[in-house]
Amino acid sequence: MDKVLIAGIETVVGGNLAVGLAQRALVTGVSLSEPVHITGINIEARVASNSEAVLQLIERVQPSRVVLCGNASRAGWSGSALPSEGDLAQAAAWSEAARQAGIQLTLISSDAIFTGPWMFHSENSQSLCPSAPAQALRDIEARVQADCPDALIVRTHAFGWQPGEKQGWIESLLTRLERSFETELDCTRYASPILASDLTEIIAGAWATGLSGIYHVAGAERVNPVQFASRLAQQFHLPIPLSLASESLIGRPSGFGCGETSLQTRKVRRALGMSMPMLNEGIQRLFQQHADGYRQQLSARASLPISKVA
Repeated sequence: MDKVLIAGIETVVGGNLAVGLAQRALVTGVSLSEPVHITGINIEARVASNSEAVLQLIERVQPSRVVLCGNASRAGWSGSALPSEGDLAQAAAWSEAARQAGIQLTLISSDAIFTGPWMFHSENSQSLCPSAPAQALRDIEARVQADCPDALIVRTHAFGWQPGEKQGWIESLLTRLERSFETELDCTRYASPILASDLTEIIAGAWATGLSGIYHVAGAERVNPVQFASRLAQQFHLPIPLSLASESLIGRPSGFGCGETSLQTRKVRRALGMSMPMLNEGIQRLFQQHADGYRQQLSARASLPISKVA
């Protein structure tokens, strides 16, 4: 059985990847920020952000592959910590250690390196966001490729349940919808969201096929935050959100994750011979995860605030 070491298990992608892979691999996680507990997953103590400490961890765990899910993996809509020079140093430590250990490395990156006006960006799109966090993302990708030329780099826009005790973007949004609060969402940002557990299955397929290089893995639909929240509310039997956002634009949206970041997925679809999931399919599975105990596995203290779950 494969051994997988997931760095950044406290992130949405990291935590969901751990739970999804646990049925087919021996999974060990390590947090890059706050500590978390995930039922059934071995989680190591946080390590220093230098290649020597990371290499010692790799040598102790003896994984067959390492997955790096730092701030670079967080969806641009989530409002989480933005990628910075510190994240570049952290990524460099992990990629250098993976190179020294001869371990296959997978980096989870973000669609937020892009901006409009073009839709469905290909892997070589030049519609790049000029913001400092987006540049940090590009620097992280470049460093990983320099250290590990055979690394798999997955750009995505994943949503899902948050590991640990903190509320993530989905949990906060559902709470506001349930309480009929006004949602500060907009109609100007567009992305192609994918459920984190669906992303897990595609990454597992990419590993099985031996893919390397940059691949876009995202949902099949392009939506804005208001449209996403409306579909979420409908699936969870909650009031359709009232948004404070205006439908009109004076100029092109600017800023990290504030523009057009939808991803074209033709490359990975051809490589794996599969289609990407529709948004409603992902939201339906998110709803099922809320009801069947999956969410509680990610966080032992996760409450069930959605009072109308069937």
